[in-house]
Amino acid sequence: MFWLKLWIIILNVKLKNITFKPNEKVVIKNADINIQFGITTFLGQNGSGKTTLMKLISKIIEPSSGEIYIDSKNIKNINRNELSKKIAYVSQDRENLQGFTIYEYVEMGRFPYQNFLGINDSDSKRIIENSLKTVNLINRKTELVNNLSGGEMQILRIARALVQDVDLILFDEPTSNLDIKNTIVVKDLIFNLNKSGKKIIISTHDINFAKILSDYIFMIKSGEIIYEGIVKNVLTKKNIIDCYELNNFDDFGITAS
Repeated sequence: MFWLKLWIIILNVKLKNITFKPNEKVVIKNADINIQFGITTFLGQNGSGKTTLMKLISKIIEPSSGEIYIDSKNIKNINRNELSKKIAYVSQDRENLQGFTIYEYVEMGRFPYQNFLGINDSDSKRIIENSLKTVNLINRKTELVNNLSGGEMQILRIARALVQDVDLILFDEPTSNLDIKNTIVVKDLIFNLNKSGKKIIISTHDINFAKILSDYIFMIKSGEIIYEGIVKNVLTKKNIIDCYELNNFDDFGITAS
């Protein structure tokens, strides 16, 4: 049954010799990444290049060199509308949106399915309401997003990603600036999404969060993949010290495998 689950959720994502160097500053260097597990994590310090990798996969930015493939198709040949039906990107940044209801905000995620007049298809209402039920916000759908906390907005961004009806969801620092309660909510949402058949990529600097959720980890340091593998092989004391440039490992409350 485990292997059947993996087969169902496989969406092939490959980065081949990717370099990204805007203004000649190298942010990502010669990255070769093959993503084939249920929950894959890019793990490293802030500024290591994790978010850049997420944006490259989402085609928000383009590499300086190298190729990216989604389902064996070069991402250069996938238009943005088609890609939005395959990949949803949950940013860590809060948009400056005012005056939209929670329902209207989530509805924006259905834009790939609108017709040429900007009208949603017949399935949209059901999908939007199911998404709001999933994140436990259905009873607040008429409230304005202006009044939501940072944690609530993060959860709402997940709801908007869900209505894109994609196979792959990218979470960029999903627990950044969240309190413990909302961190647990987001963790459970990600776990349940994967369990329901979604493939997940996470970027995070939080080692314990990565350990709890990940099937496979890429450790990133200064724009390079320095270690990769399953959790127990990657999250060793030696690797963590190297990746995070620590002097005294035991002072940080980190649990290695």
